[in-house]
Amino acid sequence: MMTAKWLFLLLVRISGLVVTSCGVCDMGEDCISVGGTSCCADPCQHYTILNDDWRATNNNANVNGEHCDQSINWQGWYCLFLGNTSVQMPERCVDSYMYGTAFPMWLTDPHPQLLDRVVQRGVCGSWSGDCCSFRQNPIHVKACYGNYYVYKFVPAINSSPLDRPGNGVVRVGAKARASMSLYLNSNYTEPYPAGRVTLPVGSTLHVGVSVEESEAERYVVVLDNYYATESPSPDDLPRFYIIQHRSVTLLISCLVEESGSSLRARFSALLFLYQGDYRDVFLHCSLSLCDQRRSSCSPVCSRRRSRSVSKSIRLKLLTIGPITCNIPYRLWA
Repeated sequence: MMTAKWLFLLLVRISGLVVTSCGVCDMGEDCISVGGTSCCADPCQHYTILNDDWRATNNNANVNGEHCDQSINWQGWYCLFLGNTSVQMPERCVDSYMYGTAFPMWLTDPHPQLLDRVVQRGVCGSWSGDCCSFRQNPIHVKACYGNYYVYKFVPAINSSPLDRPGNGVVRVGAKARASMSLYLNSNYTEPYPAGRVTLPVGSTLHVGVSVEESEAERYVVVLDNYYATESPSPDDLPRFYIIQHRSVTLLISCLVEESGSSLRARFSALLFLYQGDYRDVFLHCSLSLCDQRRSSCSPVCSRRRSRSVSKSIRLKLLTIGPITCNIPYRLWA
């Protein structure tokens, strides 16, 4: 039987709208603070100018000194300028120490066209001949009338190469072992068998994560990101984030039941068409081990980005799927 909640989400995706923390916005809009009030607005009209001479393409950090964006608290959308000229992020690999930084970032896909509205783009950082030594979280980009682009940046991942994703079970050194399972019920006692799972659109996904760690009294596991893709590769775009930077992004469809209190994390979310009309969904989850003897490990989940959890050890990304969406024919008739 259809519930109002998941039918609303399904219709939103079909109609070309997007759910944000402000509610339902047009695909070309985002939830933006305008005059101190958050509302659906066009990022081409509401952005911050980022104009730093050190970002010039010919600026060698070895000669003129290094700069880094890792500590910046990005808020909203940005337009890049050099002097009085709007510029754009590179779309090709950049040599280390160029653009005024040791690890220059570049877009892995071309910039969007005007009709594409807001899109996701992958970001990589090059180092020592490896064009994607530092794979970052994707950003959002929009092409604007007037021949310029605006970018919604996200915090940079720590400046060290990321571990590549495993196949559901991964290790960290000789001490930690992480696993993720999809469960039949909210008691998290009966997991689905490995392999393809077929569920009706609107079903509740109960996802449990556990970590085996010899120092169980010291470490707890924290949910960093949880997102869905239409392919088994966690690097593919688009990605539909349900949890990002340890906070729920789609508040009406996800409930974090446990995170940052033990070596177990649990959360539930509704299954619906995250993008377009494809039927297969893969779930990806990134985790951290937090040393609770040295810092607070309880993330703050709210509409605002959670405060950072320090002294964390990043675990390899976990993937489960495919989950096939069983869509009643009458919805498409």
